[in-house]
Amino acid sequence: MKLLFQHLRDTKNIGDFACSPFDYFDWGNATVKDMRMPSDPYDATIFGGGKIFGGLAEATGVNRINTPLHIAWGVGTRQSFPISGKYRRARHLCDLVGSRDWGDAKYDYAPCASCMSPLFDETITPEHDVVFYWHGGKTHKQGIDIPDSIPAKANNVGSFEDSIRFMASGKTVISNSYHGVYWSLLLGRKTICIPFSNKFGAYRLPPAYATPKNWLNKLDTGIAQPEMLATCRQATLDFKAKVDALLAIKENSL
Repeated sequence: MKLLFQHLRDTKNIGDFACSPFDYFDWGNATVKDMRMPSDPYDATIFGGGKIFGGLAEATGVNRINTPLHIAWGVGTRQSFPISGKYRRARHLCDLVGSRDWGDAKYDYAPCASCMSPLFDETITPEHDVVFYWHGGKTHKQGIDIPDSIPAKANNVGSFEDSIRFMASGKTVISNSYHGVYWSLLLGRKTICIPFSNKFGAYRLPPAYATPKNWLNKLDTGIAQPEMLATCRQATLDFKAKVDALLAIKENSL
């Protein structure tokens, strides 16, 4: 069986790059590609993670030849306009949907599979009281000014490993990046989220929240969620069991 993973892989956004379950489990001879690029025929494909659900039905890599199996894993399903045509087409395309958004009862809960990375098992002693992991495309638009006294890193510079170790260097992590907040919670760090859309409202265990105007006055309000890593890993394994069962059925039908 030809199994193909597709997500926003050709990107500098580290969260989008690191969110495919392809990178965290042994999938045999499976391959991975950027979903915006054309693909050869496949028997089954796993889309995501990331906030791709709104445009999934129009992705270049979607193949409908010989009724392949389509699975979405760790995708954002919280939409400003959930009745949109794109959203509806994407849902109908998929045989199984795993949403990274806790509380969306329409789908199975499947947090970003990056929680399975062994990077989260490293013991790193914080060096700074506060660090800021900022979104390279949104921070200026939000009017966020980060003082030079606070160590800062953009979400579109460096590697996944660089990002995790940077966040682990802080006792408190401030972030306006979806994955920055998620990874900080997985690390057990005190976390403060500065949201720019409703996608930040459905973490399995929530961070503290601030605004672009008041976050500097709320540095002592960060919330740590020490159960986040184990909780998300178990949810990931539970969803993988459903995926494995569907893949086995598909393979037996070929």
